[in-house]
Amino acid sequence: MSTAQPMRATRRPGRIARVLGYEGPVAAMMLGAFACFLASASFLASLLPAIAFQALVGWQSTHLAIWLGALSLSTAFPAVRALLVVAGAILDEGIATARVDRLYWRTLAGAFRDQPWAAGILPVAAVVLGYDLALMGSSDTVFLIVWAAVLVIVAFLIGLASSTAPSGERTALELVAHTAVAIARRPHVALAWLLIVALTAAATVLPVLGALAVLLLPAVSAVGIVMCNRALGFSVAQEVRR
Repeated sequence: MSTAQPMRATRRPGRIARVLGYEGPVAAMMLGAFACFLASASFLASLLPAIAFQALVGWQSTHLAIWLGALSLSTAFPAVRALLVVAGAILDEGIATARVDRLYWRTLAGAFRDQPWAAGILPVAAVVLGYDLALMGSSDTVFLIVWAAVLVIVAFLIGLASSTAPSGERTALELVAHTAVAIARRPHVALAWLLIVALTAAATVLPVLGALAVLLLPAVSAVGIVMCNRALGFSVAQEVRR
């Protein structure tokens, strides 16, 4: 009498099941897209003062409009800082969507607490450039100089937001000087940042798709900036040590 038992056939997941499963690439892509949506929505929410000013007041060559516009930009640097931190976490950890918004707002509050002077750079620059445009805006030369200054300030703030102050660099002046040195030594990195920002801004004005893309593109552009920094080896601490 044979004691052999029939072998049970083991069912292995098919190729389609692996692709569409909970741990498959489709699910990972959808979770990543939702994480980008949460990060972008948090970024836009933190820029509500600037968005409200642009919608209700807009550019006017008056004292009140210039000062209100500058004050509305006080959340811009902490928002960029928080967005870049979230983008780095998404790339490093595949951060869960439930943690994206908490990490964003915690980093935003930390930027206001640890670097309040950095949050004032853009408002001060906006006041200076705003009065330049109001007083001498009819000159093409002044207009070009103002826009060149805007590009330099945007690149500098992205570099400042991308940097982390190493031990011993406690003062604002040191961090600002070291960031400027790092950008001056690698200007192609700053040009890459500006290109990413320009492409993002251009995509938001596309008909039909632009209004939907604005809910994803801020985080996508931040991921692109972080990837650019890592691929090109941009680091404020490393550049200063050279």
